[in-house]
Amino acid sequence: MKSLLILGHGQLGLMMAAEAARLGLVVDRLDMQTGELLRGTTAQRLNIDADALIASYDVITAEIEHLPHSEWLDRIYASDKWANRLAFELLPNRFSQKTLLDQLQVPTAPWCLLAERADVAQAHQQLGDALIVKSTTGGYDGKGQWRVNPDNGEQLPEAMFGQLIAEQKIPFQREVSVIGARDASGHCYFLPMAENVHKEGILRYSLANIAVDEALQQQAEAALASILGHLNFVGIMAMECFVTEQGLLVNELAPRVHNTGHWTQMGAVTNQFAMQVLPLVGLPLPQSQSCRATLMLNLIGCEFSPACISLPGVSYHWYGKEVRPGRKLGHINIDATCSAALKKAVSVLSPHLDEEHRGLLAEAVELHRQRSINE
Repeated sequence: MKSLLILGHGQLGLMMAAEAARLGLVVDRLDMQTGELLRGTTAQRLNIDADALIASYDVITAEIEHLPHSEWLDRIYASDKWANRLAFELLPNRFSQKTLLDQLQVPTAPWCLLAERADVAQAHQQLGDALIVKSTTGGYDGKGQWRVNPDNGEQLPEAMFGQLIAEQKIPFQREVSVIGARDASGHCYFLPMAENVHKEGILRYSLANIAVDEALQQQAEAALASILGHLNFVGIMAMECFVTEQGLLVNELAPRVHNTGHWTQMGAVTNQFAMQVLPLVGLPLPQSQSCRATLMLNLIGCEFSPACISLPGVSYHWYGKEVRPGRKLGHINIDATCSAALKKAVSVLSPHLDEEHRGLLAEAVELHRQRSINE
């Protein structure tokens, strides 16, 4: 069995290490800022140089795709232990990611590169008045993005040209995501689609495995299988999409475990963290598994609520980070197998949340009701 090192020591790496421990595996993490090693799920820190790290592990992966660079980190990225090198080269850059989607004929929003300010007018001619402009690298949770029309293009920073793409603003019906995993032999496994609701570019909640449109699920699986195969990818990948009248348009890809897959900790027998670890250490992916409807609510900018830990129908996850406005601090998975189960869980949970999160729960319950009617 292979040993695994995760670059990154945030909540995603910790949840991977915790899932590995449940399977009797030891997966270690690396603080990329300090170079210190964290064993398993512990907070114990060890100093170890890059060459020793490379020699100590069979496989190295990362919890994030936007990776820092330094002399010693670049030695790790150049190592043959570094998994999915091509994916980590292409997908963090929106220009190369969109180019890949076009190359594979995977539907995505029409787009173009903005090499200089004069290209903005050309983009409007090509794509229409309403544009979403994104930085090619960095930027997440709504950061590094601008809504641009013919009257406000001056908001784009001059220094960013050459590092911006413009996309046609899509009048989508809803946003969804699919999580897929691939093993070294090329076998792929996909989880049911989740519907995602964002506020100001930040994911607030996901409603998974509710009234899944089989045609859309099949379209998503075919697209993601094509991408995984082309990249010879091993592990898990998240694909976020817009649902339009014409079908799916792929919005973004992430070569890692993902916020939109947190529902699997309650709703899937084998969750996304296990599905990442298993193929990387040479263990088999599940051939099939039953999944149940689940609501995942992100906890953003709020205080720790210990009373939530013991509530029925609720699974509470807290990341132990410093509380700051707008920061993802934890998430809650809630049984949504039926309206009665969801309402019961929400009724006991809501009193322990602030007004904003109570409002989001009420909104999610109504969305669940609407989707269940259409099922």
